[in-house]
Amino acid sequence: MLKKGDKAPKFSANAIINTQRIELKNNQWTYLSFHRFAACPFCVLRTRELITNYKYFQEKNIEIISIWPSTIQNMLQYVATETAPFPLIADPQKIIFKQYQVTRSSHLAALKLLFHPVLIYKALKGKYKKITVDADPNLLPAEFLINPEGSLVIAYYGKHYGDHLPIEQILNNVV
Repeated sequence: MLKKGDKAPKFSANAIINTQRIELKNNQWTYLSFHRFAACPFCVLRTRELITNYKYFQEKNIEIISIWPSTIQNMLQYVATETAPFPLIADPQKIIFKQYQVTRSSHLAALKLLFHPVLIYKALKGKYKKITVDADPNLLPAEFLINPEGSLVIAYYGKHYGDHLPIEQILNNVV
């Protein structure tokens, strides 16, 4: 697994909405959010949280890039309907996932999730009527904060399906 202080792997990919080429920029703070699959209720909940707090990321000059192991078609059907102001990237071959070592999968993650009933309620309350799982359903989320020099300030690998760092913790790491 990558850790704080490691160099962030470079990548280049197209955003699903406007096919804009997305890559890590020098001299730019970047927050990478890796998700499970396009219809995952916990991942969509996190995406909504990022959309709601986007202005705070902008105030700190942090670019958000959201990466999914789903197909473009499923992303357009599910998560893209949230109209995120930041790029969403489809990575069905998990090329970027592998670069960032986001490959952990756990059947026990569902059990760990039981300790978070409020999170379960919020995610299921806002879930889509019909869910298509087009990636490993046991894949765990991850997130990375990269400083302008290209080093990881945060390297966080989730322990259950809805495990993400608090927004404030991410923002407070930007100086």
